[in-house]
Amino acid sequence: MKLVRAGISTAAAAFAVAVFTVTAMVTAPPASAMRLGNYDLLTNRYDRASWMWYLSFCVPEKSADCAKVSARPRLKFYEYYENKAYLKDGRWTLVVDVPDGLRCPGYNLPTRETYVWDDVTLAGTIDSRYNVGCFNGPPGTQFWTFALRRL
Repeated sequence: MKLVRAGISTAAAAFAVAVFTVTAMVTAPPASAMRLGNYDLLTNRYDRASWMWYLSFCVPEKSADCAKVSARPRLKFYEYYENKAYLKDGRWTLVVDVPDGLRCPGYNLPTRETYVWDDVTLAGTIDSRYNVGCFNGPPGTQFWTFALRRL
């Protein structure tokens, strides 16, 4: 039985190793950065369904200080929302327009919500603002806390 060796040159192998090493160094996030993937949104903000966030690279930025957040309710009681979150000084900020953010008896109104959370602890706050309150009431703000748990 004759063995045949796959022939790749030493130079080609060294080049392949160099490419993989540089790629890993360029695309690896800082050690303290939030990882991309799925998270549970743990909050007292919602009472009819829990939420899951999917974090992915921002396009076209693809930088460690930007993450695209796609929020999905586990039960279809709420509308989806998504936007880009940005990291500055150890805190992430996500601003989203939520079409059903203010729940009134028999109907919903839109809100602009600002999520701010710590890059290390993944704990933060939600500031929800609306231009018109229930039953044509005055503008207002509601405030909640939340935490993210990696799934």
